[in-house]
Amino acid sequence: MNFEQCLRVSFELWSSAFCIITALCVSLTRKYDNKGAVCLIGILTLNAVVNSADALAYYYRGDATELGYHMVRITNFTVFFCNYILLHFVLAYVFRVVERNHGKVDQRLRSVAEAVIVIGLLMLILSRVFGYYYSFDENNQYFRMESYPSLLLLTEIPLGICAGTIFSNWGSLKKNERNSFLLFILIPIIGTIIQLFLYGFSISTISNDIAIFSIFLSYEMGYSDYMVSKEKRLLEQMTTAFAHAIDYKDTYTGGHSVRVARYSSLIAERMGKSPVYIEKLKQMALLHDIGKIGIDDAILRKPTGLSEAEYHMIKKHTEKGSEILSYITDMPELTIGARWHHERYDGKGYPDGL
Repeated sequence: MNFEQCLRVSFELWSSAFCIITALCVSLTRKYDNKGAVCLIGILTLNAVVNSADALAYYYRGDATELGYHMVRITNFTVFFCNYILLHFVLAYVFRVVERNHGKVDQRLRSVAEAVIVIGLLMLILSRVFGYYYSFDENNQYFRMESYPSLLLLTEIPLGICAGTIFSNWGSLKKNERNSFLLFILIPIIGTIIQLFLYGFSISTISNDIAIFSIFLSYEMGYSDYMVSKEKRLLEQMTTAFAHAIDYKDTYTGGHSVRVARYSSLIAERMGKSPVYIEKLKQMALLHDIGKIGIDDAILRKPTGLSEAEYHMIKKHTEKGSEILSYITDMPELTIGARWHHERYDGKGYPDGL
């Protein structure tokens, strides 16, 4: 094996290893979107098989032994065969992402694309019987025949349907999904065109690697967004639970924290504040009375008027709340709501008379 062959084989095997590792990474995040993950794992696994077969095809190219005879034929057939199966998973993944974003899916076009893939597979199998698309010389060197472009054309039709589906649902896709799908469509097409005029090095395989990596990045970004939204929902639920716990303790003002949060959000929205600002304000409002946890129930639930000493104790809930919430360092605004929600414009509020 000469240096050029060694370089090509090494590149293909490293690409295969990368695809397998990436597939393992995706398998760890399957709960985010199980259907999408299965499709992506299928894409990555098949691409690893294609790259490995391509590596062996390069390794045995020109090997005139009986082993070389069989290996070049098996590996080249495997590359083309797996590329068609790969298209099936690509279709499934693209349609899954569109559905996940509540886009419109044309099932008739999907059926057409799947039919083209089946036709392509049958034509490929028949090509080994009747000897078209590609062949080998007496030294087991691979070469293309005049009908070879039709082999590539059949792979472009499903990709074209994928592209049409993506562009017709462009507005419903996230920005990172748009960018990755654009690369995913354009790079293989460009690679295929270059491959028509150049062989000896698998340009289409390299372009597939780049395209598949782009959708892997998109999937992982989607997973990150999912985790952020999940954490956000968890924070909202925990905050609301605390608010209900506070209101349960002080039955006199039942539901008060939730109402304050609602009114605060509406006022901030009317004032043109940003969604981020409104969300922080809502959390501040829900937890503004958390200091009441540290106040004696007998004072909080006293049915008659409070003495001066008892009123002084009640006022301490602002400082207690501020102290409790000071431990949440990632949202220091919470302490503001807890400490100063009883301040007044005339300076007669508490605890600091601002």
